[in-house]
Amino acid sequence: MAQQGPTSVTASGESNGKPRFSFSNGILTASTALQLHDADIIAVTGAQGDGDGYNILSLAPEGEASAETHPQPFELLITKATHLPEDFLDIYHIKDVPSHLEPSCQLSVVVSTLSGTGLATSFFEKILRPVLQTLSIDESQYSVDRTENTQSVHDLAKTTLLENANGGDAQTVVVLSGDGGIVDIINGLLESGERSSDYTPPVICQIPLGTGNALFHSLHRSSTTPSIYVQALRTLLTGQPKPLPTFKATFSPGARLLTHEGQSATPLSNNTLYGAVVASYGLHSTLVADSDTTEYRKHGDKRFGLVAKDLLYPEDGSPHAYQADVTLLQDGKQNAVGRQEHGYILATLVSNLEKTFTISPETKPLDGVLRVVNFGPLSGDESMEIMKAAYQDGKHIGMEGVGYDAVEGLDVKFLEVGESWKWRRCCVDGLIVGVEEGGWMKVRVMEKGSEAVQIVSDV
Repeated sequence: MAQQGPTSVTASGESNGKPRFSFSNGILTASTALQLHDADIIAVTGAQGDGDGYNILSLAPEGEASAETHPQPFELLITKATHLPEDFLDIYHIKDVPSHLEPSCQLSVVVSTLSGTGLATSFFEKILRPVLQTLSIDESQYSVDRTENTQSVHDLAKTTLLENANGGDAQTVVVLSGDGGIVDIINGLLESGERSSDYTPPVICQIPLGTGNALFHSLHRSSTTPSIYVQALRTLLTGQPKPLPTFKATFSPGARLLTHEGQSATPLSNNTLYGAVVASYGLHSTLVADSDTTEYRKHGDKRFGLVAKDLLYPEDGSPHAYQADVTLLQDGKQNAVGRQEHGYILATLVSNLEKTFTISPETKPLDGVLRVVNFGPLSGDESMEIMKAAYQDGKHIGMEGVGYDAVEGLDVKFLEVGESWKWRRCCVDGLIVGVEEGGWMKVRVMEKGSEAVQIVSDV
């Protein structure tokens, strides 16, 4: 079935030679009864002259786009006008294409068909492609890579993106995915260790179509725009590339990357993964691992809550107490966490794991500070109270028993016995690693200046 294109609205914007648009309190109104609200407006492209006029890009309000006639949660509106109020243009008009979309950059679009609830293909066809066309960027000027499997993005980064970066080529990748697409690019670029003196970090523009979208929500923490799609497109068109802080997670030799709902276990390249969001052990990693199934993914971010109930209120009574020696690297010294049983161990470079789940309230966008949140084995009710507080602007920080530290690194030595790695699974930006009995994980922040990529940000 062909994808429905954008809805085009013509509003000439003049009556008897005078503009008939007005702009007040964030609302653009035309005498044709058309109203566009600030929360829905992406940008204005084009320029007055030669009769071409302007294109006002906006998304239909989410309630309308979700009706039966619009099964996807987004619809692009292109309103054409020849005259617009100056105060409106001052806010929204894009006079020049941003540097990361200029012809001098090799532009590619990665459509992650497996991310989240499977909206990436539709978003590219219905939204992104026509938005780029209004900037005179047609599909002949960029490549489109649609993922075929879980390795597609990683392989693209390991080959094409790395070769171009080492050749000193400027390149921009628009990624329609969740955090997984970003971590796949980072690992594909870094795992070989082959970086030339001419290495030029690729610029990443994220369109958040995953489940939690932690990186995106952390970079847009102060925004009041309700639609993540409007936020993402505004950032694509007006943001600036900045280095994306990264950490390195090293594992003991027997550790394995678990895929296909835990049915496949493969060795890690150099026993290492790189991430930009989170490295965890305990409740968080088990929660991500157990909910990463085709059936649970249908529920979007609600999948985490469904699985959390099973983990916090198991049939045998108490949540599992994770057994490990945990130490924090602070000011070059190893400081042991004073217990061997744990409920939650999470190191993060971001503030939010979901839009309203503020796991690290002191983290500022792209500050590069690794912070660890941890607490011991608790009852289901006690753990749930901490999680609920995190949804209240990070009020779990300061609660009794909750540790929160800025660190240079985190070490975990696993004490769980048995062949099964059910309770020895770690999470690195959504990737799940099973660690062998007696194994370990070490997390370290990478030095500034060594970042694999830049990310387009509005902060």
